[in-house]
Amino acid sequence: MIEITGNIFDLNSWSHKPTTPEIALCIATNEVIKKANAQAVMGAGIAKAFALVYPQLPTILGRKLARSGNRVHYLLTVGNLHILSFPTKHHWRDSSDLSLIVNSAKTLAEIARVRSSCTFVVTRPGCGLGYLPWSVVRNSIAPILPDRCWVIELYPLY
Repeated sequence: MIEITGNIFDLNSWSHKPTTPEIALCIATNEVIKKANAQAVMGAGIAKAFALVYPQLPTILGRKLARSGNRVHYLLTVGNLHILSFPTKHHWRDSSDLSLIVNSAKTLAEIARVRSSCTFVVTRPGCGLGYLPWSVVRNSIAPILPDRCWVIELYPLY
């Protein structure tokens, strides 16, 4: 695992540049699906920022959650950019679940081993609106994630 800084939507702002031809951005998510429209709840934090940039994500994630549950999902590919979910919570209103983050990190590490042409970037999982301290999360996921999995400390998005 490598730690970087920058705006997740602006590769030029990243403190470290990927050498792989593909990049996967991973979004901290929860497993709540709105009953009214079957969309995943992506109403705050980094999930909201991604939903504003890619408005189809709540619908795509809602379908995947309904079908396969709260796990890492491929959501969207745009050119050489992939977007994945990275579950950190069960319900949007709860704090993040460290065991869920560890399971998500294990899945991401497996995907990274298979997709050697890709660098995977996730924000500090569970540390924003999930209220977990980065030191605790880092100690839990650093031994799991390979060097092609980067954790980005965000600059302001707006």
